[in-house]
Amino acid sequence: MIKGFCKKTKKTGVSLGVVALLALLASGSASADGMRYQLGLSYVNGFDNLFDQYEENLEAEGYFTWSQESLPVGLVFQPYYQWDNGFRLGVDAGPIMLIWGDVGHFQLPFNVNVGYTFNLSGSVPFYVRGGPSYHFASGDYYDGSNIGFMVGVGAELFKSKRTSFVIQAAYDSAEVDIEDVATGSSRGIKAAEFSVGLLIAFK
Repeated sequence: MIKGFCKKTKKTGVSLGVVALLALLASGSASADGMRYQLGLSYVNGFDNLFDQYEENLEAEGYFTWSQESLPVGLVFQPYYQWDNGFRLGVDAGPIMLIWGDVGHFQLPFNVNVGYTFNLSGSVPFYVRGGPSYHFASGDYYDGSNIGFMVGVGAELFKSKRTSFVIQAAYDSAEVDIEDVATGSSRGIKAAEFSVGLLIAFK
């Protein structure tokens, strides 16, 4: 007779936005100088790898697992300062990644970045940016975080005086170390290695 235990886990990439830095909208000005904000949805390709490691750990401990699937998409918040000479300085927060059930995991990607916006006064500005990245994390099997580097590109579409739509893509080399129960070691996982986002920019 074989007796097993069931461990039920759920995963989601849908996140709560980080809104603590959200301030009053800047007043209109002929100059491009000033604070701007981007808020929207971002898909990350590495979340499934993170969740798979949690399932493998439970199975290595003798549990039967099943999961509820969800699309690894979450909210991101990106405030930045734009100078009229094209240079920009900002921070990114999100998307928050969560696993909950009999085991849990929390992860918040965060980076500080500098960049340059081309065609700033045109109808379709586009930008490049990069900077150090770190993922704040906690939970079962979590064994630490490693600093990485984020590089990204983006473009503004349907630009108006105060708002526009933004399409962007990024690479993030930051890792979280997750215990691998089967081998007794830790595995570095880039949960947000590649991301694609659709956001609204406003000032």
